[in-house]
Amino acid sequence: MADGMRALCHDLIGPAATIKILVQAAYAEADPDPAIRNRLQLIANEAGRIADICRQVLDRPHRAAPVRLDVFAAELADSARSQYKTAIEAVTTPVTLRVPPATLARILGNLLANACRAAGPTGLVRLHVVPDGDQVRLTVADSGTGFDVRKVGRASLGLDIIGALALECGGTVQMGASDLGGLNVSVLFPCVPQAAPLPRELSTVLAGSPRPRRHDADVPA
Repeated sequence: MADGMRALCHDLIGPAATIKILVQAAYAEADPDPAIRNRLQLIANEAGRIADICRQVLDRPHRAAPVRLDVFAAELADSARSQYKTAIEAVTTPVTLRVPPATLARILGNLLANACRAAGPTGLVRLHVVPDGDQVRLTVADSGTGFDVRKVGRASLGLDIIGALALECGGTVQMGASDLGGLNVSVLFPCVPQAAPLPRELSTVLAGSPRPRRHDADVPA
């Protein structure tokens, strides 16, 4: 099973790279308007995350590079908005982690997918990224009906994956009732020490609002 998974991940890296190349070509040849450019960026980001997850399975990094969780979370929220009609509100504070991007993508992707399915197309999902002492707290809350332990399925599997990945990178998971009416899941990670204090302003990222990007270039890397 393990060898089969490694072979599958190896074979997926090539198609993921091809998707990114095709997106670059679309940028260069079509000169799309801002809305189309944003969708192309989302496609490139998703292809990059697939490749990151596959590479992590093939060769798990010993020490991850620092990652801006607030920027990363905003990008994953944009991706979830493209898949679900649920309203997603994100409130983040700039904070840096040393966690593999593939791990963060799997944790946050599962959190957002579970929350959006629970809240439904007319519901609300709230994403928070805030410092908590020497840790950072990533929280996803939804307006659904809460988690029923009698039911098993994708949500249950997703929570198992989240818990295992959080433990691997020194984090913990907390679950409880959300003030929105549904489930509240928080993942706490160790922070990277900062040379200067983090800005105290909270930047609210809503659908269609400008937000910081990981790349200055227009064309996805």
